[in-house]
Amino acid sequence: MPKDYTYAEVSDHNSPGDALLVIEGKVYDISTFAEDHPGGEPIILDQAGSDATEAFRDVGHSDDARAILRTLLVGIL
Repeated sequence: MPKDYTYAEVSDHNSPGDALLVIEGKVYDISTFAEDHPGGEPIILDQAGSDATEAFRDVGHSDDARAILRTLLVGIL
């Protein structure tokens, strides 16, 4: 069962090795994925600790990217 997070809790996790982000009200742990991100680690870590919904939508991620995202789900905002 996914954990409930507050925005304050998510914002505390904003560094390499400890990175959460929010997309569409769901919280994802991107700590282990950041270095494998096709756009580069800095791009995804720039969103760590925040709501990345708009940035995620603007890029137009593929179905494969969405499948990877589902594996990183850790909670609900």
